[in-house]
Amino acid sequence: MALTAIYDRETGRSPVEIRTRAELDALVDRVRGLHVGSSPVVVEFSVTGDEWSYPILYAGIGRERGFVQEHGHPVRATLGDPTAKGEVVYDLTTHATSVPADQEVPLEAVREVLAAYLAGGGVIPPDHPRMQLVAASKDL
Repeated sequence: MALTAIYDRETGRSPVEIRTRAELDALVDRVRGLHVGSSPVVVEFSVTGDEWSYPILYAGIGRERGFVQEHGHPVRATLGDPTAKGEVVYDLTTHATSVPADQEVPLEAVREVLAAYLAGGGVIPPDHPRMQLVAASKDL
C-alpha cells in the first residue's frame, strides 16, 4: 500500500508516492521549508490507485504547527486550542485557503496522524485521540 502526496503544480503532474514512515517524515521535512510567502503548505494525501475508496487527507505543514483534515464520512480534523478564534491562511497548490485556527496543532501531532493513516492503509482509527468531528462549515 502506498500514499500519493500532492502539494504543488509539479507534484500535481507527478505525485510523490510514500510507502514507509521514513518517506513520510522526509516529505514533511521537505514541505516545512516550502512556505509560499508567509503561508504554510497544504499536502493532499490519498491511497495510491484507490483514491475514492478511502478518505482523502489535507495536511497543513508549517515550520512548527499544522493541521490534518480527514475528508470522509464523517469529516474529522485535528483539534488544537478549542478557544482559538479566526482562521489561519495556508497555501493549497498556490491558492490561499483559510483553516479554522482551532484545528492547528504542534507539527509532531500532524506527523502522528499521518503515520496512523499510512499504517492503517488509508484509515485513521475512529478513536484516534488527535482527531475530532467537525462541523461541515469548518472543513476545507
